[in-house]
Amino acid sequence: MERMICAGRDSLIVRPMTGVPPLEIYDAYHDEIQAIFRSRLLTQVLIALGSGSRSLPALRDATGSSSQALIPKIRQLEALQYVEQVRGDYVLTPIGRLVEPEIERLVTLMGVLGRHREFWVEHELDSIPPESLGELRHLYNAMVIRDVEEDIYAVHAMFAEIIRKASWVHGVSSIMSPVQANLIEQVIIENKPVELVVSPEIAGKLAKEPYRATLESLKEYSRAVIYVSPAPFRLGMAVTESCLSLGLYRRDTGTYDTASDLVSSDPAAVAWGERVFRHYRAIASPLSIPPDK
Repeated sequence: MERMICAGRDSLIVRPMTGVPPLEIYDAYHDEIQAIFRSRLLTQVLIALGSGSRSLPALRDATGSSSQALIPKIRQLEALQYVEQVRGDYVLTPIGRLVEPEIERLVTLMGVLGRHREFWVEHELDSIPPESLGELRHLYNAMVIRDVEEDIYAVHAMFAEIIRKASWVHGVSSIMSPVQANLIEQVIIENKPVELVVSPEIAGKLAKEPYRATLESLKEYSRAVIYVSPAPFRLGMAVTESCLSLGLYRRDTGTYDTASDLVSSDPAAVAWGERVFRHYRAIASPLSIPPDK
């Protein structure tokens, strides 16, 4: 079976290249696949060794299990040639180092979906670039902010706080309101760098009032640039040096969900948001407002 391997822990891709259906591959190797995922300890040992060699006592601490329970599982992993012993410690073999990152990615993805299942199930995900969808694990520490009866402006208040505290703002948006525009305007007036990628529909709205006059008044601020995506998209996202705010469209109504945002100050989530921004920025062009007729 031919395989494609891209070096690097975070970019490792091991994918069948022969066109063999995954279900057929599963049928052929289901015993080995099930051996790993059926056993909590097998999975835990592999993930623990993903960060480096460990002694048996260290594996006991990492898994919360006794030597009596661990040793048979380690022997099973040795028989599968995923784990070996080097100078008394246990380490991943070369093929173990191929398998472990894929297991870790799946585990963390399931964690992200499990923590905020309602958010991911309720919303459209199509406008998140495929490569970023494959990295949702970086959003594990995010929290969902929702408008509730006791605080009907929770989402707006959080977004406003993020924008006001920012030293710079990168945004991707297919929505715009005078309130949002005012928040961004204040950041621009403070001469902080602002880059915003908007959808073609929003670009058309910005050429009209009440936004046109605001854009005209901000021309002198060279650190603010608005770009237009060549194709429609459906999301609203802001990234700053310390925070990510992500809003999506509801699947049931097809409208932007103003009542819930995914927010994170985790550096991994901020870096994830920056990659989404760079994806859209790379294909966008500077906004050009036609002269008044």
